[in-house]
Order: sequence, then C-alpha cells, then structure tokens
Amino acid sequence: MTIYSGKTIQDAVNEGLAELSLNEDQVEVKVLQQPRNGFLGIGRKLAKVELIKKVTTNQSRVSLHQKKSTQSTRTDDQMVSKPNDVVKNEKIGENLDLDKISQQLADYLNDVLEAMGFSFTLKLDIRSRHSIYIDIDTEQESRLIGRHGRTINALQNLGQIYVNRSGANNVNVELDTADYRHRRSEALIQLADKTARNAIANGKPVYLNPMPSFERKQIHNALADNEHVITYSTGKEPHRVIVVAPK
Repeated sequence: MTIYSGKTIQDAVNEGLAELSLNEDQVEVKVLQQPRNGFLGIGRKLAKVELIKKVTTNQSRVSLHQKKSTQSTRTDDQMVSKPNDVVKNEKIGENLDLDKISQQLADYLNDVLEAMGFSFTLKLDIRSRHSIYIDIDTEQESRLIGRHGRTINALQNLGQIYVNRSGANNVNVELDTADYRHRRSEALIQLADKTARNAIANGKPVYLNPMPSFERKQIHNALADNEHVITYSTGKEPHRVIVVAPK
C-alpha cells in the first residue's frame, strides 16, 4: 500500500498523482487520515490518502520492452539509430510527431554530451507511444553515471524537459548506459526489502535518502504488496524522500 501526505486532502492527492503520473480520473482516492492543525502546532497531523489506480479494459497492448527495427545513420563517430516501423508515423496529439520529437531529442543530447567531452554512440528506441529510450554507449560510463546516478539522472531530466517543452507531456524519456537502469532497479528492490525488514524489526519508520521520483516509484511498487509496512513520500524536491513504516 502506497500512502501520500499533505497539508490538505487535495495536497496529498496531488502529490500522489504527480508521483504516479496519473490524473484524478484514473485513480480512486481512499482517505486514511484527515488533517488536523492542532494547538500551537502541537498535535498537528497531515492528511494521508491512498491512491488506487482504476483498471480499464482499453489498456494498450504495446509492450514497453518491445524492440523496434532500426536503420542507423552515422555522422563522424556518433551514431543515432532511427526507428523504421509503424511507430515512425504515430502522432502524439494533433500536431506532434513522435519520430520527429525523438530525433530532435537525440540531436539535443548529442550536443550536450559533446559539450561535456564524452566520446559516445547514441542508440534511439521508441518503445511505445509514450516511451523514448536512449542508450548511451561510451567507455566513460562511470563518469556518465556519476555518483549515485546523479549525472545520468540530470541528463535524463534535461531530456524530459526538452520533450515536455515540445508539447509531448505524456511521453517519458529514459537514458541508459551499460545496463545501468536494470542494475539500479535490482539494487532498489533489494534496498526496499532490507528497509522493510528494518522497519518491522525496530517498529519505527525508516527514512531513505533523497532520490528522483521514478526511483521512488520503484520503491513504492516493490513494497505495494507487503502486508507489514506502508510507504509514503515526504519533503520537497530535490530532497523528497520515501518513508517505510510498520503498520
């Protein structure tokens, strides 16, 4: 179970919607705790809600891991793989072309990485109408990833902002190198399990270090079916953290 908190019920709901990248029509809201101001700040309680995603019968059948056939174009020592199937002609709205936006994103990241002094190859993969995946092949992968993934996460955030400003707000950008995302995902699952065991053993909430929203979501998902703990996010970006607490 994933819990979101805020000063008001609506604040808590908005936090959850932002975390899950959903709108209010796509979730059911369960109020777990009404907010209370207390007296002179004593006894103050935040509003707490649980958001349950509604099940729809018209879900997309496109696999997020489906690979697209590609046709490569090479300029100097950088290569961008270009999609060559039906996705190329899909529209993300009335006037937005997914292939065009993806290629512009790749060109933008190409310029940024060159300015940072990297030698690299970009491989672009449109995995669905709402997902752009770019693998960065470089011998400087440790420098590209950065401490705790800060560099590649910052680049991914830049890419997401670029796509959002292109009008494709419903398209997620994922940057990867040397299978880092898969390795990081496994590490987060292990962290979630270890944290849950600590919270249960000590009977106290455990606060994790700040992490980006997409990584917090992985922690929430990893513990969603755990009957002994609850998870919720608190704080403001970029210092927002997950709390794992015993029930």
